[in-house]
Amino acid sequence: MAAEPTTVRHTLMVDASCDHRRQIVGVGIVVHQARKPGRNGLVIDQVREAYRGVPPGLAEMFAVLRALEISAERGFQIVKVRSDYNHMRRQLKDAHERGEGHDRPDLQGRILRLTSQFDEVKFAYQPRRKNQNAHKLARTAAREASPATSDLFAP
Repeated sequence: MAAEPTTVRHTLMVDASCDHRRQIVGVGIVVHQARKPGRNGLVIDQVREAYRGVPPGLAEMFAVLRALEISAERGFQIVKVRSDYNHMRRQLKDAHERGEGHDRPDLQGRILRLTSQFDEVKFAYQPRRKNQNAHKLARTAAREASPATSDLFAP
């Protein structure tokens, strides 16, 4: 009897950091891969990016967008995005579960539209004390990386 194929799941831990002096937002994403539900799995990649033009109040939500864009580019189908910003995470989770907000013209709407490219997306809480790797990546990117310019927020 042949074994059933195992479903691959990806968990992306995200964080953002702002360097107000340089006016740069750093994004940190730690990508995990697991074959068992309920587990983060092994770290398969760490991403750090820097951007100009991202309003500091939207930095964490922008990090979630980048995590989903990276997941789509890599062909992931079952994705869990974990963030330590619980209020934002709850808003995304609730809107996604209700199937609402896809028509919004803002960053949240863009994230919700992007979720349709996956078989499954979950938004989960990651306590700050357990999100240190993503935080370190974000801070390093904000301080040291050469920033790209995000046209997403241009007037």
